[in-house]
Amino acid sequence: MNEEDEQEFALYLDDSGSAKPDPNDQYPFFAMGGVLIKRGDENLIKTLLTDLKNRWNIPQEIPLHGNEIRSRKKRFAWIGKLPQEEQNRFMEDLTITIISCPIIVHACVVSRHGYLKRYLELYGENTWEMMKSAFTILVERAAKYAALKNGTLMVYFESAGKTEDKLIKQYFYDLRSVGHPFDANRADKYFPLSAADLSGLLRGIDSKTKNNPVMQIADLCLYPVVRSKDSTNNQAFLSLRKANLLVDCCLACNQISTIGIKYYCFDD
Repeated sequence: MNEEDEQEFALYLDDSGSAKPDPNDQYPFFAMGGVLIKRGDENLIKTLLTDLKNRWNIPQEIPLHGNEIRSRKKRFAWIGKLPQEEQNRFMEDLTITIISCPIIVHACVVSRHGYLKRYLELYGENTWEMMKSAFTILVERAAKYAALKNGTLMVYFESAGKTEDKLIKQYFYDLRSVGHPFDANRADKYFPLSAADLSGLLRGIDSKTKNNPVMQIADLCLYPVVRSKDSTNNQAFLSLRKANLLVDCCLACNQISTIGIKYYCFDD
């Protein structure tokens, strides 16, 4: 390919669940994921979200937060006060807006039970936080996808505070400088990228607030993927799959296990 054919991608990522490997945590999953977009498509996504909010009289400064929308609480408690027909119409409009966005949905979903079963007894207090594992897997696979398209990758994450932001950035810099930190024998079957490859593919990392339109889309797309293991008929996930917006839909069958959505530490 010529140099002008190179593409720049951006991964906007969010997280779901606690990243601490706490045996008492009842939530079955931890995940990091969101959307891959081509740089330059941000404005189109912003326009689509702006139009949706205008149609439903949602102030532009209020982010579309998946948990609040699903639970009809806090800033989206008004949804629960609508007639059921109108609630359905809003959810349908939201779905249409999301699948109209030029996005590729990617994620790493970790089974908390499987993670603890695999690592807690082996490493005890030295067990990694699930965030490091999920972040590393997700970003490395997103970089592979960018490489398939003769592109490079910028990573954006939702700011959570100075300490948390510093930690995420360190994961990124470690990945770019020394490569993945997993056991080489276990990881070899996934054909991991080398540090040299990652250094060339990963442009940089920065934080965004929830007010960023693409970050809102990342939030809305991650949860359906997370629940696809225990709620296979959830309509949001099925809509993303039908629209071919899951990264797995964009890959050959033999590429999914090494580049596609990763379900990590699941017994099956």
